[in-house]
Amino acid sequence: MLQEQEPVGLLVAAARRSLKQAVLRHARPLRLTPPQFWFLNAARELPDAALGEIARRQRMDPPTASRIAEGLSKRGFLKVTPDVKDRRITRISLTASGGKLAARIAPIAKAVRSAGIHNMSGRELSALRSSLRKFVENLNSFAGSAT
Repeated sequence: MLQEQEPVGLLVAAARRSLKQAVLRHARPLRLTPPQFWFLNAARELPDAALGEIARRQRMDPPTASRIAEGLSKRGFLKVTPDVKDRRITRISLTASGGKLAARIAPIAKAVRSAGIHNMSGRELSALRSSLRKFVENLNSFAGSAT
């Protein structure tokens, strides 16, 4: 099969697997799953963020984000508290041990992000982001039309 004819879904799935494996190699010694790794990194990058904000940033559904936050909280890495102004909002902050772990994660996250786009021009990167957003939107629309 010609590379130009390779199904885009297969390429996206292969990219996802490669990203997951790259993170897993570094997250396993820290006793973290890839979603936990990225969640802690997001909590570091977005101090005292709402759970929903982290979920949107990580492109995960709220129940999944809630389960990850609960698990990391039980391990002592996160503090999960109601927002003082709006009790419907849950705030996520790193504990002291969570901050130390997140500091160890930060350079790994940066390296993984850089590795995936190595040798790509700004134009290629912009086109990739735009195309992937459209791909996701198209599939979400397709899934939503199924009855």
